Amino acid sequence: MRTHTAVIVSLLLAGCAPGPSAPQQFGPQTAMPSLATSLEWEAAARGRAIALAGCAGCHAIDRQGASPMAAAPPFRDIVARRSLHDIQQGMAQGLVTAHPAMPRYDFRASEIDDLRAYFEILRADIRRRQGASRSASTQPVTR
Repeated sequence: MRTHTAVIVSLLLAGCAPGPSAPQQFGPQTAMPSLATSLEWEAAARGRAIALAGCAGCHAIDRQGASPMAAAPPFRDIVARRSLHDIQQGMAQGLVTAHPAMPRYDFRASEIDDLRAYFEILRADIRRRQGASRSASTQPVTR
């Protein structure tokens, strides 16, 4: 029994020791950027879940599709025409609009951060698509 316990403890400790590929410091070529990217995607996923639960009844929250309520602009249009800072400020102040059907929302700071991460993904997609359509329209026609 003691031998089994000693073997298990040894294996656990060996698993905790840094291997030869473990970075000694964080720099541009270490694993930290992939961790940051992973955390950003997790925040964006949480932001999308918040939008799905609280906003999707009226707004289109994804890259495509019409808003269920015609007067509610799709999120992709909102992030295309307003700065993310302004959107974030509006959420922090209790998101009130002139539209009478828009309810007042009070977001927690973590929800605002997660929604902003999701909006950044939407905005990046808009810019990527705009760049792709521009380059496609400037390509020479070959026959």
